[in-house]
Amino acid sequence: MRKRLLGAAVALALAAAAGAVGLVRHDEAEKRKQAAQTVKVVHWNICGAAQNCANRGATHAGTSVARLADEAQRRRPDLLSVNEICRAQYEELDLLLALKGWRMAGAYAQMHDNVPACGGDSSYGLAVFSREPLTGPVQFRPFTVTGDEEYEAQGRIEQVRRGMLCVPTSARGRQLALCGAHSGTAPGQLAEVHHWFADRAAFPPQLPVVFAGDLNQQPNEASLAGLYAHTRGEKDLGEPDGRFIEADERDRDWFRQGGAGGVRCDTKGVSRCRNGAPTTVDDSRKIDYVFATEDHFTAPDGRTARFPESDHLLYEGTFRFRQ
Repeated sequence: MRKRLLGAAVALALAAAAGAVGLVRHDEAEKRKQAAQTVKVVHWNICGAAQNCANRGATHAGTSVARLADEAQRRRPDLLSVNEICRAQYEELDLLLALKGWRMAGAYAQMHDNVPACGGDSSYGLAVFSREPLTGPVQFRPFTVTGDEEYEAQGRIEQVRRGMLCVPTSARGRQLALCGAHSGTAPGQLAEVHHWFADRAAFPPQLPVVFAGDLNQQPNEASLAGLYAHTRGEKDLGEPDGRFIEADERDRDWFRQGGAGGVRCDTKGVSRCRNGAPTTVDDSRKIDYVFATEDHFTAPDGRTARFPESDHLLYEGTFRFRQ
């Protein structure tokens, strides 16, 4: 009898152990599956050559260009968006990414051509990079609404030509459009962005889109309503009717803050809020964003990191492709 009981106990223990191993393997398989669907985006306004930049136009160690290359090597983003970058800095970043073993395909758009600190052709603008190849032509759409912005250097005054840069590429083997922008304070520029993304010929509903940039607008402003895809909250100045989720919109620590220019949301009543942690160093505003189309992505998550080389925080966003 004792032998039978002992045998039964051993059999049960073995079965339990096998079940536990099965659960571990299932969990590991699920984690691998989610990792295979996760897209990581890094965005940073590097303060490449503006008057208040620490290392104007430079690319050597200790500059924001070198820092971004190091962070890309460490964080291993699928997609990268960069604002306030000289053409020479873009070329150096492209080289550094390859040297550090994280080669990415890039595109650059010129927004100013009178920034002496940039050297060379004095070109200054924005850039996007993808870990996977670009699969079609690069397109830069200048804003028709200028906001009457001007840039003065060496006795010349010129209009600032802001706009949106888009490239076709892929992430995790799935086609998408990657777009970056550095808009100004003129709300009409984001209205143009909303209009462009609503163009079904340029951005078909079945095409995933990732959009990042320093937009110089805070989350609760009416200009952002054309991007966010979810409902109104307190202090919301516009009715959201956009296509996008934003990386930091589930950060409950900021739902009731409103201090970063965000909507105030009920932490018990909603799971998403037009808010998020500040992205600027000196005035605690959230003006940098990482968006992804709601129809194609889920599980947004955002985090920031502060470095001395720029007046903006580096912003990392992650999403998962929907099944």
